[in-house]
Amino acid sequence: MVWPMTVVTVIVVVLVVLVVLALVDVCQSRHAVRRNHPVIGRLRYVPEKIGPELRQYIVTDNDEERPFSRHQRRWVYSTAGSGSTNGDQPPTDHDESRLPCRKTIGEWRDREYVFQPGSVVNISAMSVGSLSGVDVEALNRGAALAGCLHNMVEGGVSRHHRHGGDLKFQLGTGYFGARAADGSFDLDRPVELVQATSSIKAMEIKLSQGAKPGLGGRLPAAKATPEIADARGVSTRVATPTRLGRWRPDRSTARRE
Repeated sequence: MVWPMTVVTVIVVVLVVLVVLALVDVCQSRHAVRRNHPVIGRLRYVPEKIGPELRQYIVTDNDEERPFSRHQRRWVYSTAGSGSTNGDQPPTDHDESRLPCRKTIGEWRDREYVFQPGSVVNISAMSVGSLSGVDVEALNRGAALAGCLHNMVEGGVSRHHRHGGDLKFQLGTGYFGARAADGSFDLDRPVELVQATSSIKAMEIKLSQGAKPGLGGRLPAAKATPEIADARGVSTRVATPTRLGRWRPDRSTARRE
């Protein structure tokens, strides 16, 4: 039987490609599977590559994935191009009722403005400097929709925090928002801020801070833009120290907190 020249050419090309792939696999030292099993070892990467797609479309249904299901992502993708939701809500097959926090803030000390946070899940501390003003505004608007607390991070209330969401004031190591002209703690500053900002519902005290783009947890003053410095009530030359100067973290403080 004489094979046509085209078939022979194809076979030769395939064999040459396989030999080249085998030599590449044998000579490389990065992947042990390919080195020990030339060419064939490459097949293991195929199911590994398409594994997410298999799990997405076969193993899980349209509402199992978290934090956003496939139905919700499809809704976002379809509306992102036009910039309008056309009044439609994200599809869901689950109960979206809110789960309030069980802890009542201020109850232990019998405070005047005792309140129970509306959500057990809240927005943690992410500063304007680490994100952006637009991001912080989006988070605050989301907090208003979700009925949760938005941690405003160390410093005063910027214009990006004033979009309807309830805030948690953070007293940090630099006393920003509670800082006197000489750098010491000034209680009158946060009192005035809270009285002037009805959306502040709670206060958080940060005793120390860790990793920062400086040395030993110290945040360089160069990171503070004029907008951030203005919200904090300080100049752009003021850096963030590693820990509070007035309070020292000890076991008694940890128990009280």
